[in-house]
Amino acid sequence: MQLNKLFVYGIYGELYRLYRWHERPILGRIQPKDLSDKCTASSFVRRLRMEHADWLKVLREMDAITANSDISLYDSQNDVINLMMRGRLIAYSLGNLDVDNMGDYPIIKAPEGVQYHFVLASLLLLSEPDEVKSFRNEWQQAEEFLETLALTDEQLAILISGLELRAWPNRAGRIESLKTAFAMGQIAVVIVRDSVVVPPKRGPEDLPVEYYTPKPYTLGPHEEPGYESPENPHAGLHNQEALTPDFETSAESFKTTRQVDMQHLSLEDDAAAEALEAQDWNEDKIEEILTSGDQFSLENMDKGDKLYGFVTGGRDISTLDNKAYWLDEKGLADVEAEFFRQGHWDKEGVKGYLALPCFNKANEMITVELTEDQTVVKSTIGKATELLRYDGADGYTTGTMGKIMGGGGTQISPNARRLTLLSGK
Repeated sequence: MQLNKLFVYGIYGELYRLYRWHERPILGRIQPKDLSDKCTASSFVRRLRMEHADWLKVLREMDAITANSDISLYDSQNDVINLMMRGRLIAYSLGNLDVDNMGDYPIIKAPEGVQYHFVLASLLLLSEPDEVKSFRNEWQQAEEFLETLALTDEQLAILISGLELRAWPNRAGRIESLKTAFAMGQIAVVIVRDSVVVPPKRGPEDLPVEYYTPKPYTLGPHEEPGYESPENPHAGLHNQEALTPDFETSAESFKTTRQVDMQHLSLEDDAAAEALEAQDWNEDKIEEILTSGDQFSLENMDKGDKLYGFVTGGRDISTLDNKAYWLDEKGLADVEAEFFRQGHWDKEGVKGYLALPCFNKANEMITVELTEDQTVVKSTIGKATELLRYDGADGYTTGTMGKIMGGGGTQISPNARRLTLLSGK
């Protein structure tokens, strides 16, 4: 069972799709069910056609098994209800969406055997296309993409009509309608490429057989001279090496969304606050840490245990006294399983999962070691928001945009004065 491809039926035949929070699609015309209320979440979960074993697979994949999960269907459902109430597990109602209807939407043919299939973004919930372009909150990129298509007036009219967008009387207005629909997450483009057939080898005068035999893909060092690793294949502005996030825009606007009353803390938060105070964190930093996540717990770590952190390569990391957020071995393995693919880190995904501010490029990892036994504070990373801007060469800029980091990973807050830097990698 792959959670990001899990379709679930209700008892009346209604269809839903479940996602982890950080994997959820951001679609303008379809929103996840609001399951923050216990009564609503309970009613929803208990009418899904899922057996006890099915929910246990979901809980294991999300590392959310509790002491009661194995007891009965009712108990595993309770654990799932808690995940949905906290927003860690998201459900989308697919309603009358039909993947067969994707063919009803317009296709624009481009040179070199490429076709751009414009569809409602909500249809992507039902399909797994190999190559998709979407420009949620990326106004400049949407505009540049439309410029590269050089749409004729006839093609523009087909798109506006087929996507049911506002039909402005002039060309500029129609282009603006398309750009807005992209940036608001209402539409996306599925790219379809014609298959290329390599002619059979006819004789020794033709290209050598190596030309016809693809080389195996490798993540490790390549022995052949002149080899260069493939470019980062992951989408998102944070994965574009040519773009640099503006420090001040992000630093001044970044904030977590959880609110805590330091005078009336829950038992869980109060225990965490006491542990953080014992680590010599000041009152402001303790409040910052408490608002950065939830599900706080205390764990004992031993001298020599290692912690890991994503940072911006090239920045001074010699001073660790104020760095309160780290990954332990398990947390790092979780992030790696989710966001290290095809030999590259998906830094956009890492940023969202760990709720990193934009000025942290997450292009280098550092390793530290505990210099003594200590009790650390562990928590689930919560949601954060910020304004961000990326700048490129020749005066290019994305402009200032808003962004939400969903969190969902785990973090460790140790006594930073009892750490020693081992390496950056």
